Amino acid sequence: MLNTALQVLKKDGTIIDNTYQLIAEDGVLPQGDVVLTTAQLDQLAEVSGRKALFVTVNDSPEDHQFPLEQLDTIFIEFAGFNDGRGYSFAALLRRQGFQGELRAVGDIFKDVLNYLKRSGFDTFVIKEGKDIHEAAAGLNDFVNPYQASTAVPQAHYQTGA
Repeated sequence: MLNTALQVLKKDGTIIDNTYQLIAEDGVLPQGDVVLTTAQLDQLAEVSGRKALFVTVNDSPEDHQFPLEQLDTIFIEFAGFNDGRGYSFAALLRRQGFQGELRAVGDIFKDVLNYLKRSGFDTFVIKEGKDIHEAAAGLNDFVNPYQASTAVPQAHYQTGA
């Protein structure tokens, strides 16, 4: 499940504290920023702070209609390094018009950050046990991408730069 105690790395390399909270086991909705699962979406209107949705590998945006205009952030879970569905989910959500923050969580580490950023992610929760500062330094490993993407509408070779 989601670890809300871990810090968040923004795509510009800054590190911030997470403000989102989960609903307690007893079902009590906390005050402030809350992240809901798809099964808890019926409580969205009751959230007093920023609203987030936690999307697992079983919650494809192709198969579910999410209230995108009501959400500030969507957390997309990467259950394992070999599961790339989260990249597709991010691209689908951007094509569906989601303008808010996309946050990658789960098996996230330095080597995948540029791919995540190019898929439309804004923030990342680095896997527990990995160095967030090392990951932040790696965000600029690739500055002139060859291919266009969600993050780079026109690639370096197309601009003549």
